[in-house]
Amino acid sequence: MGIWQPLHDPEISRLENSTVDLQGIDFDTGKPIILKGEWEFFWQKLLVTDHLKDQEPDALVQVPSYWTQLEQDGQALPNEGYASYRIRLVNCPPEADVLVVVPNLPSAYRIFLNGQPVSGSGTVLKNPENTEVFPSYIEMNTLPLRSSECELVIEVSSHVYPGLCLTPILIDRSTYEQAAERDIIFSSLLLGIAIVFIIFYAMDRMLKPKSGYSVTILLVMILFLLKSFYRGPIFSAFCFWSPIPYDYMLFPFHAAGVAAWGILLCANPKPSGVPRSKKRIVCVNLLVLGAYAIAVGIGLVFHITWWWALVDILLAPILFVGMVKPILQDEHAPSPYFFPYYLGCLCVYAGCLLGDMALGGLFPVDDSFAFQIGLVCLTIAIKYVDGKRLNAIQNEALKVAEMRAELQQAQTNLALHQIQPHFLYNALLAIKVLCRKDPEKAEKAVYDFSTYLRGNMDSIESTEPILFEEELQNIRAYLNIEQMRFGERLHVILDIRCRNFMVPPLTVQPLVENAVRHGICKKIEGGTVSLCSYQKDGFVWIEILDDGVGFDVEQLQSSSFGGVGIKNLRYRLETLLKAKLEIQSEVGKGTKQVIQIPEQEAQLFDEDDDR
Repeated sequence: MGIWQPLHDPEISRLENSTVDLQGIDFDTGKPIILKGEWEFFWQKLLVTDHLKDQEPDALVQVPSYWTQLEQDGQALPNEGYASYRIRLVNCPPEADVLVVVPNLPSAYRIFLNGQPVSGSGTVLKNPENTEVFPSYIEMNTLPLRSSECELVIEVSSHVYPGLCLTPILIDRSTYEQAAERDIIFSSLLLGIAIVFIIFYAMDRMLKPKSGYSVTILLVMILFLLKSFYRGPIFSAFCFWSPIPYDYMLFPFHAAGVAAWGILLCANPKPSGVPRSKKRIVCVNLLVLGAYAIAVGIGLVFHITWWWALVDILLAPILFVGMVKPILQDEHAPSPYFFPYYLGCLCVYAGCLLGDMALGGLFPVDDSFAFQIGLVCLTIAIKYVDGKRLNAIQNEALKVAEMRAELQQAQTNLALHQIQPHFLYNALLAIKVLCRKDPEKAEKAVYDFSTYLRGNMDSIESTEPILFEEELQNIRAYLNIEQMRFGERLHVILDIRCRNFMVPPLTVQPLVENAVRHGICKKIEGGTVSLCSYQKDGFVWIEILDDGVGFDVEQLQSSSFGGVGIKNLRYRLETLLKAKLEIQSEVGKGTKQVIQIPEQEAQLFDEDDDR
C-alpha cells in the first residue's frame, strides 16, 4: 500500500558508500526516509536466509534500477533470479519503532534489520518459477532500533521485473499503518464512485438504447477501471489465489489502459459532432500501438524502471493530435458538450501519468490515487455531458412538437386562404352554365372541381410530404377550372422535366393561383402562365412565370394582397425543406416566382420506384 504524502514531506537520504546517516532524523514527525542511492548488490545470494557472513558485494548499484543493467562474464543478468541488497544505517535514533517497505514492488521481497525480519511481500525463493508476488500485501513485524548502527538487507526474487525497481522507504510504523488504512478507505471510495457511475451508465444504455448512450464509451470506462485495479488491494487479493504470476498479470492491465486510449480517440467525434474518417481511425490506432511497442522496447533495451510512464509520455502528442488539434482546425462550431468531456479525458491522462511516474520511482513518494481521481472525473464528466445532451434532446423534441403545430396551423390557414368564396361561387356558376350548353365539359369541370377541393381539404389534415405529381394534379385541376372560366384569355404552359421528388402539400399550387389571380385576371387581354421544374447544380428548381400586370414587391407586406399566405409559405419551405422562395415582378411586364430546393431535402427517387 502506498504512502500518500505531499511531495515536500519526505526526506531523501544521502546514500554514500552504501551508508545512510540518520543523524538528526526524528521519526515521530511521520516523514518517510527515501532510501534512494547506492546499495551493495549480491547476485544469487540470500544473505540472511542462508546465513551468509562476510560476503563481498558483486557490485554497487543504484536503487531504483533493474539488475539486468549489470553484467556477469560479459553477459547481462537475466530477468529471472534472486539477489540481496544491503546498506548500513548509522547514527540511528534509539528505540525508534520503524518499518521498511517497498510500496507496490512487482517482485517478492523480504526485509531484514540486523538479521531480524521487518516486512515482506510475496514468497522469496531461489526457484523463480515458484516465486509469488503480492505487491499490495505486506507482512509487517515490530522492530525498534536498538543500536546506533544497523544493517538493512533486502532479499528479492522475480520473474519479469528484476530487482529493486522501486525505492524503499524507512518510516515510523504507526504513521505507515495510519496511511495504509487511509489509503484503503480512500481508494475504495474512489473506485466505488467510478463503479456506481459505470453501472448507471450501463443500465441507461440497456433501458434506453435509442437515447444515444455509447457502448464504446462504456467499454472505455470499463478498461480504465481495470487499469486502476492493478495497484489496489482487490487486485493483490486476486493475485493471491491466481495461478498466473503477478509479474505477467501486469501486462494485460497496462494494455487495457492503452486500448482504452485507442478506442477513446477512435470513437471520439470532432468538436462539431462530425464523425472521423476511417483512415484517421486506423492511423490513430497504429500510433497508439506503436507508442506502447516503443515504450516496451526502450524498457527492455535500456533497462529503465519507468517504462509504463514512458507509454503515457509518448501518448501525449497523439492525444494532442487526436483531441486538441481538431478544436483548432474544425471549421464547424464546437459542440457545447465538447469541453467538459475533454476536461474529463485530460484528468484521466494526468492521473495516469502522475500515478505511473510515481510507480516508476520518478517521484519520491507513491501517488496511489491520481489515476482513480482522474477516472472519477471522467465518469462525472460523461454523466454531466449525457445529462446535458438528453436535456437538449428533450428541448429539441419540444421545439419540434411546437414547430409541427405551427406548421399545421400555417398549412390550415393557407388551405383556407386558398379556398376563396368568390372563386367557389364563380366556379360553380361556370359549371351551371356548362351543364346547359356542354354537358360533357360540365362533367369534366365537376371532376376538376372535386379534385381541387379534395386536395385542399387533405392538406388541412396532414403535413406529410406528398409526391410532386400529386401537387401537380391539383394544379392542373385548378388551371382547368380557370381556363373554363376565362377561355382564350388564359394560356397554360407546363414544362415538367423533373417530377421524382417530394414536396409538402400546397407548396406550388398557391403560387400558381397567385399568378392567375393577381397577374392574368387583372389583364384585359389575358396572358400566359408557365410552370417549369428541373434539376440543376444540386437543387430542384420550380419556376412559375406569368406575363400579367405585375406588381410592386412591396405589396407582399399587405395581407389583402396575399402577403400572409406568402409569409406562411416561405416559413414552411424554409422549415421543412431548407428551401428558398424568390419573387421578382415588374409592373406591366409580369412576375417570376422561383422555389429552390436542395436535392437531399427534396427526397429524390427513381421514377421506376413504386410509390
